[in-house]
Amino acid sequence: MPRIYNRKRYVFLFLLFVLAWIELFWGNKVYGIFIIAFFIILLVFRPPSFSIIAASALVIVFFTTPTIESLTELRNSNLNTISHPKQPLVNILSPNSGQEVLPLEVQEMLALLQTHNITSYRISEQMEQNLLIDQRIREAAWPIQFDTSSSYLFVSPHDLIIIPNCVVMDQREDVVLEYCH
Repeated sequence: MPRIYNRKRYVFLFLLFVLAWIELFWGNKVYGIFIIAFFIILLVFRPPSFSIIAASALVIVFFTTPTIESLTELRNSNLNTISHPKQPLVNILSPNSGQEVLPLEVQEMLALLQTHNITSYRISEQMEQNLLIDQRIREAAWPIQFDTSSSYLFVSPHDLIIIPNCVVMDQREDVVLEYCH
């Protein structure tokens, strides 16, 4: 019986080594080392039934969560920052940096604000209901003020309502800029 137990332990250690090797070279090195250390401790100090439970739980975590991908993205981002330390500072100090992550509607609104040199604006009630657009335009357009009494109104072309005393000034794919007298 001890011989079969030892054989299982060696097979398990070999599979663990393969998984850790893959993590070391194609994933996160620290995470690969953690796997090796964690399972060696489990195999040495716990009964075999606990090792099986721990191994199956770890496999479930690996294949059902984005842990490995997240750690890989963090590693790549950190390596990029370390290898080019001035780039994050340039991005922080550059005007309009980071706008590419904003929703398309917000990017188009910002372009219209800049094109027409608008100092205050408002958005339609339908757009205000979309909290992502409402919050992001207020953040990204600063110092241009959001003002409910502004003459410049952004509406969605899908929700285009005829508003008295308003004329279309400009239109993009997802946003219409109106001037209201």
